Amino acid sequence: MIINAAFSLSLFVSGGHVIDTKLGLHHYSDEDYKEIFFLKNNKSISKECIRHTKLENIKKLHRSRPDGTQDTIYKVSDPYPIQDTQQQDTFNIQRNNE
Repeated sequence: MIINAAFSLSLFVSGGHVIDTKLGLHHYSDEDYKEIFFLKNNKSISKECIRHTKLENIKKLHRSRPDGTQDTIYKVSDPYPIQDTQQQDTFNIQRNNE
């Protein structure tokens, strides 16, 4: 009951927005935000960001401070990173032509 109250307060304050480790702002639906909020430490989940209209991986991390407090950090990444196309090796072609 207390956890649900904490979630409701968090959803009210943030409005479903998550700030990632690179200070980027992401927005998720209420149901998706609930799943992200209750995510276990060092686990990840894929959800669609409403702001960017694309699928993103969200990983929940806890960072401990020297004074004993913990911060919750969200690492957001693209599940399908852009891969460079293989370029033609012009160096070896030029060397073989000599």
